[in-house]
Amino acid sequence: MKAQPMLITLLISLSLVACKKDKAKPVGLSGTYSGKLYSTSPGVTQANAQLVISNRNYTAAVDIPFGGGSRGTYMVNGNEITFTDSLVHTANFDWGLLLNGKYTSTTKGDSLILVKTSNNYNYTYRLKKQ
Repeated sequence: MKAQPMLITLLISLSLVACKKDKAKPVGLSGTYSGKLYSTSPGVTQANAQLVISNRNYTAAVDIPFGGGSRGTYMVNGNEITFTDSLVHTANFDWGLLLNGKYTSTTKGDSLILVKTSNNYNYTYRLKKQ
C-alpha cells in the first residue's frame, strides 16, 4: 500500500513537468514583406514597397521616380533596426525614401512596421509577411 502514494506523487510530478510552457521565442525577420511606404516629405507621400530579408542582408524596392531600391546589411538592437545601404544612388531625389539608417520597429503577427524621422520628415513602412 505504501507504493500507491509514491506512484501518485510520481504521476503528478510528471504531469506538471509535461505541462510546463515553453518560453516565447522571438520571431525571426527573415522573409518577404510587401506593403506601403508612407512619407511626409514633399513629392512622395505613399508608394508600394517590398522588403526581402535573409540572414543579415536585405533588399528593398519602392516604386518611386528615380529608383527607390536599396540593398545591404542590417542590425537589430532591441526595437531598433539599422539598415546600411550599399548601393550608389543619384542625388536628385529624397534619400529618406531609401531603406537606410535607424528605424524603430514593431511586429504584430505577420506585420512589420518601420518608422524613421529624418530632416523633420517621417517615413513609415507598413509591411505584411508574404
